[in-house]
Amino acid sequence: MKYFGTDGIRGKFGTGPICEEFFRRLANAIERFVTKKHNRKGFSVCVGRDTRKSGIVLQKAFIGGFSKDVKVFDCGILPTPAISKMALYTKSDIGIAITASHNPASDNGIKFFNARGEKFTVTEEEELEQILENIANVSSQGPQVIEFHGEAKQNYCSQYENFLPTGALSKTIIALDSANGATHEVAKEIFERFGAQVIQTGNHPNGENINDACGTEHPEALATLMQQMPAAIGIAHDGDGDRIVIFDEMGEKINGDVLLGIVAGHLLATDALPNRSIVVTIQSNLGLDKYLQAMGINVLRCDVGDRNVYQTMIQNNCYFGGEDSGHLIFRKISPIGDGIAAALLVLDIIARNNTKLSELKTKIALFPQKSFNVSVNDKVPLSDIKGLEEDIEKINSKLPPPHRVLVRYSGTESKLRVLVEAPNQELVDDAWKDLKRSIIDRITDNGISASIL
Repeated sequence: MKYFGTDGIRGKFGTGPICEEFFRRLANAIERFVTKKHNRKGFSVCVGRDTRKSGIVLQKAFIGGFSKDVKVFDCGILPTPAISKMALYTKSDIGIAITASHNPASDNGIKFFNARGEKFTVTEEEELEQILENIANVSSQGPQVIEFHGEAKQNYCSQYENFLPTGALSKTIIALDSANGATHEVAKEIFERFGAQVIQTGNHPNGENINDACGTEHPEALATLMQQMPAAIGIAHDGDGDRIVIFDEMGEKINGDVLLGIVAGHLLATDALPNRSIVVTIQSNLGLDKYLQAMGINVLRCDVGDRNVYQTMIQNNCYFGGEDSGHLIFRKISPIGDGIAAALLVLDIIARNNTKLSELKTKIALFPQKSFNVSVNDKVPLSDIKGLEEDIEKINSKLPPPHRVLVRYSGTESKLRVLVEAPNQELVDDAWKDLKRSIIDRITDNGISASIL
């Protein structure tokens, strides 16, 4: 598609589609999309954003693109999962999160949710793009705006009131990094409701420091905080709060696949895993499959993206799924990744089992793997890069099963993501060297500007 990636529309603010003129057109396209779908004029939409300064400008432009037939609930700064929930709570036809998630402050973007709080399907995004292409510039029209910020935050926090028993975290010290993003207020408030002592960093957003040397993209900030205190757990959110990175009490980061395994095992033990199945993406480690299958848990795989995880969960009646990047989806809680819900469940696991994360993580042995990213100026289809697929096949043929060689473009950034995984480190190292050399040679030979990140 022209504008949409794996998770909405995203890019550098002030360039391409991330500008005021495009956002006004986008609102107009949404209005036409909903009018056509429901065969009626007039609808309601709830809108929220993360802490980026550009979000104020883009939200104003987006709201201005609607006609006076549209009611807008302005939810202010809230995590993306909260906007998904607010679509349900306000009985809105559409939910909108203006965010670029874990990207730097110079970027921004937008995510769309239907009336059930689910992300738009690919088919819906394609239809929206077709409508958008037939819309010229849109002047600001001015719909009816309903200020809703205070109640939206209160409503989101209240949904976790019974998540854990009262006082369940009364003896728990939490190190929390909110990435100077959308969770900078609500996460601490929710954890403290259960009695936790929260020591926080990344909680002073200024519009320009979201994800800047903090949050899930820079977990070293949380590691530093944990060196200063005896925390039971470290929790880092990304800019819009839909995923997490977890540290154990020793201050060591827990691999995302290990986290998936810990949660899946707990859900199985508490009879909360229908069909004894979970959904992960093609990115997850084969060691996770081996661990879960030994417990009798079936592992289903899908393409990268929490939307793909959710849709595969629906198709196979699965309760739990996620990505190694920290998106954890619990169908009974939310149709998208929710970092706060995931953190609360991990805290519940620690409390129920009277154990430590450092002990739980040792039960899961992952296969050796290596990865790298390549910055590219053009996402030319891999099949069009002469010689690349043949090189990848040769590398595959040298590796014994089970193994994986993944080469794919990021759905949100101008990057080629590469991963090699095999039963031992020597095999991984050899394949990684061959693959790295091949990719750079083939890409540059085909006239694509590229650099290893």
